[in-house]
Amino acid sequence: MERSSQTRPATLGRRTFLVTAASAALAGCRYLARSSRNVLTPKVATVIDSRVAAASRQIASVPIRFTDISKAAGITWQFNNGAHNSAGTREPFIVQTGGGVALWDYNNDGLLDIFAVQGGPLPGASELPGAYSTQNVLYRNNGDGTFADVTREAGLAGPTGYGQGVSVADYNNDGWLDLYITAIGGNHLFRNNGDGTFTDVTEEAGVADRLIPGIKAHPTWPTSSAWADYDNDGYLDLFVCHYCQWSPEMDREDTLGQFPAPMQFPPSHCCLYHNNGDGTFTDVTAGANLLGQWGKSLSAVWFDYDDDGWPDLFVSNDTMADFLFHNNRNGTFTNVAVELGAAYDKMGHATASMGIGVSDYLHSGRPDLFVVNYAGEAKTVLEDTGRTFLNNSQASGLSADNMQYLGFGLECFDYDLDGWQDVVIGNGHVSPMVAKATVDGETFAQSQLLLHNEGNGTFLQDDRSLGDLVQPRVTRGLAVGDFDNDGDVDIAMVSELGPLSLFRNDGGNQNHWLTLRLEGVKCNRDAVGTKVTIATVGGRQTQWVRSGSSYCSHSDMRLTFGLGNAARVISLVVRWPSGRVQHHEGLAADKFYWLQEGSAPIEDPRTNKLASRR
Repeated sequence: MERSSQTRPATLGRRTFLVTAASAALAGCRYLARSSRNVLTPKVATVIDSRVAAASRQIASVPIRFTDISKAAGITWQFNNGAHNSAGTREPFIVQTGGGVALWDYNNDGLLDIFAVQGGPLPGASELPGAYSTQNVLYRNNGDGTFADVTREAGLAGPTGYGQGVSVADYNNDGWLDLYITAIGGNHLFRNNGDGTFTDVTEEAGVADRLIPGIKAHPTWPTSSAWADYDNDGYLDLFVCHYCQWSPEMDREDTLGQFPAPMQFPPSHCCLYHNNGDGTFTDVTAGANLLGQWGKSLSAVWFDYDDDGWPDLFVSNDTMADFLFHNNRNGTFTNVAVELGAAYDKMGHATASMGIGVSDYLHSGRPDLFVVNYAGEAKTVLEDTGRTFLNNSQASGLSADNMQYLGFGLECFDYDLDGWQDVVIGNGHVSPMVAKATVDGETFAQSQLLLHNEGNGTFLQDDRSLGDLVQPRVTRGLAVGDFDNDGDVDIAMVSELGPLSLFRNDGGNQNHWLTLRLEGVKCNRDAVGTKVTIATVGGRQTQWVRSGSSYCSHSDMRLTFGLGNAARVISLVVRWPSGRVQHHEGLAADKFYWLQEGSAPIEDPRTNKLASRR
């Protein structure tokens, strides 16, 4: 239980400085309401305008703007973390960091729908004033740029606890995507009935996740979850991140109205559930050698770093060493993060480690890792060299001019379709008082970041393409996907004590593209873990099908490849988790393809059906 040797001195020192500085200046001051800080003030607007105007060129290969279409699309739902009591006073608790979002096609109509998980009222805190809904939300994509709230008719309107995150997977291989919600008070698995409705099967499936493994008297604080078939038996298994050991009695507000620091709370264990193939799961945390791994885990991603065909697992830990669990191919895992250079930053310090992204950003054919951290900490870039991980945080330029941002959601996607995977980061501080406590440009609500892959191992901050993403927000969950099926990838975000927002990519599809929807036959139906490599006149690119990434969120599992000027894919190589390898040639660009294991790719009948309706 003793963790002092793993705690990052620099992080502790920085947060201690924030509290000390604020104590001198703000003793006795009351909290500022968060809503008042979500407004783009004239001062902030001036800074943003000057920064954008100073950009010497359009960094993206084509002119792009991300447009907030939420209101026009009929998206009105807001996340509430339960921060205000009946008297209107803010009650900060460390658990107020949830807000996951999923982009997924729940009804198999070829259109991405949106699900977001609700937070408050906070367990153990005062009830919120007035009419307040604890309801999560499911928005059905109407195919015309608008969405309909179908939460109640889908059977998802009931309370599910103090929500944190969401992931999506077809756990029973019936062809319909199911929904898993992480929440304080117990997680929930909703089986998709295939008729637009869902059934809560948590208890019979055995994935309620209410108690910390090995500490049965203590409830869990789950955050992100991620799915993969770790034993390659054809069924997706479930990994659930647990953060600190927490209860309302353990949490307290300090004299400044700051969140309690994570160092005040004992670490916890994550949990691994094996899919039995009959609709039930078995907790195999202990048998998989994961029970002794103490951490404060916020995000997880399955990826095959050594390319042996067996999914490994990277887990981000706040102020503690990150985990890299090597799959031993016998149902057990070994944490190799320290020896492979994936546990700490370049100085040997643990970082805050929130959201995770995976991308072959160098076109090496190997999956590299991206992790976003606390303000003042460099964003982590770990190059998979095939033997170890090389920390390229500084060399990549990813943190060159943006250390004031505190990130949560992160995804890798090619927003201008030039053939190189870029990075989007959703930012927002954890303390509304931060602007008063520091002098280094940090604010509570923050602009988002677009980092353009220059194709030479470096990234440049692309402010001109931000569009409405520049508006300061307190972003937590973030997911990406092509909701309007126009070829370029869009962004959904959840803001703490703020709106669920959808940002349309306007202009990205001026370059060529190709999108694949994969379906397993011998392997899991979602084809999670499948490796796809394409070749064009511009070179080779590799992507992997994944379920769960970013922070507490789930992105579209279809693979979109930017092709730049190439109007054709020369070759396509697919390695399925079953071990089957398929080769295909001569695919035309600017099309959606469906590729079933063992068959040739065809134009996706779901999107073709949509086209005929239009």
